[in-house]
Amino acid sequence: MNLILFDSPFDKMRLEGSDLRAKHIFEVLRARVGTKVFVGFVNGLRARAEVTLVEADGSITLKIVGTEPAPKPLPIRLLLGLPRPHTAKRILFEAASMGVQDLHFFESERSEPSYAQSSLWTSEEWKDRLLLGTEQSFGTHVPEVGMHTDLQSAISFLQGEGAHIALDNYEAAGSLPQLLPESATGAVIALGAERGWSPKERDTFRKNGWNLAHLGAHVLRLETACAAAVAAVSSSLDLYNTQTSTVL
Repeated sequence: MNLILFDSPFDKMRLEGSDLRAKHIFEVLRARVGTKVFVGFVNGLRARAEVTLVEADGSITLKIVGTEPAPKPLPIRLLLGLPRPHTAKRILFEAASMGVQDLHFFESERSEPSYAQSSLWTSEEWKDRLLLGTEQSFGTHVPEVGMHTDLQSAISFLQGEGAHIALDNYEAAGSLPQLLPESATGAVIALGAERGWSPKERDTFRKNGWNLAHLGAHVLRLETACAAAVAAVSSSLDLYNTQTSTVL
């Protein structure tokens, strides 16, 4: 991890030796007294902390020595037909590491109903994937995740400003960058489960004013398409130039 996340801000904190964060600082970063490490507070500031004490049992005390604003989330929201669990794990990690605002899932017509009963969703594992992605990105914004009963419910929840585009390999009107309005300041991007959209789902998107777009002639894996879509929208909207730089 490039940054260690904490739920709440602190000036000084002691981590028990059994805490995975303490183990990472001591065993992976090989930090000792005086070593400075990067930390962050969920949806808050990014900070630099100094190790002020290392105890015999591996417990570590940290003291904050400087803070700065963390990168803002991208104004990009993802809507996904519920994919198989191992694919969802990758998407949660990559979407968080790229800084998307939030992710929304629903059981599409071509999703397997059993996916929703996976331990990924019935335990806290999905939250862990988001935290790991956020730490990897050197950010603090942890995207929210929403679960919706059907496509129309999800579309209604996500209505509002910004471009609304569903990715589709078969009936797209043009490429994703081509269909982004010049005036757009954000986007909601929908991606189907591994087997794509059904004809009924395409009609639902169109009836709600969404455009169908593609990412090129090649068929991409879902997790690859997610990353490519976020990158394409960020580049087209020139969002990367608005991010903060590291000064700590």
